[in-house]
Amino acid sequence: MVFTVEKLTESDVEATVNLFHSIIDELHAESKEIERLHFKDMYPCEEVRKRVHNRDCIYLVGKEDEKIVGFMFAWVSESTGNIHWMGLAPGYRGKGYGDKILQETLRLFMERGCYEAKLFTYPSERAAYHLFQKHEFQEIAFIDNRFFGINIIFMVRKFTKVPEEYRTKKIILAGEAGQGIKLMAHALANILAKLGKEVSLNLIYDAVVRGGNIRAEIVYSHDTIDIPFFEEADIGLQLSKTPDPAVKAKHILIESSACDAACKKCELRCPVSDRIPFEKLAVEQFNSPVFVNMIALGRLLSTIGINIETINFASEFPSQFLVENIKAVRYGYTYRD
Repeated sequence: MVFTVEKLTESDVEATVNLFHSIIDELHAESKEIERLHFKDMYPCEEVRKRVHNRDCIYLVGKEDEKIVGFMFAWVSESTGNIHWMGLAPGYRGKGYGDKILQETLRLFMERGCYEAKLFTYPSERAAYHLFQKHEFQEIAFIDNRFFGINIIFMVRKFTKVPEEYRTKKIILAGEAGQGIKLMAHALANILAKLGKEVSLNLIYDAVVRGGNIRAEIVYSHDTIDIPFFEEADIGLQLSKTPDPAVKAKHILIESSACDAACKKCELRCPVSDRIPFEKLAVEQFNSPVFVNMIALGRLLSTIGINIETINFASEFPSQFLVENIKAVRYGYTYRD
């Protein structure tokens, strides 16, 4: 038997996604079907075919005599390697195939200049836990089901020292009253805290009671946060149609209608790909502009490299419109213009 590890190609996507679905059914056999669909819906075949051409994507398959028997879904974001899902078909475990798939993934992470790799695993999956330990992953936190709805273990492998530019990140969210900036900011801050970050959140309101601007400033760090204020953010999100001049960031996600048809050559630095019609998408995809903030939150989580597959959004959002809110977050997370 010959076993090889290869980059996932479009022709192998359907078989790989089917194997992924079977792994989800196995891992979550006691869960409701709607919960299993939460994971499966993140990997539709048509979307996976697009992702394999993205340089940040590390999707691999393990083949025994040309039959797909294993896979790896991983992603590189801000010089961090993120292992999202890895699996082997029953009958092909215990042969060292998982070692080879993981080893190749780590090699690619280091080749891309990653300073660390991180993943979540289930406490019940002891074989996977020991495999990750063997490859120098260390358990950072045990997160019980009060946070993500399931018990999971957060593990990290360090390749090099964390570069200074990644130790602390600053985010600013800006919009108008009624756009849900406060809800979005609290949800993002809670998610970051549950992932073991030190987090600071400041909310800033205009003096106007109704219709005024609102900003949220978030700092998250590997270290203790000494100064929770900043002049310029690393990432900004601007939802109001009239850009707030107080928003200064190195990278801006902006409501495209604020830019009109052509760039206004303002001080905001936003590539064309990050001028997003949030309100138009909310109306077209979810029949209401109230989902603007959830689409934007999904896009923001994707930008900063947070894996939403393990997040229990029910603990972050009010029960009203919960299902629609979660769908909107997922839509924003995977949105490509």
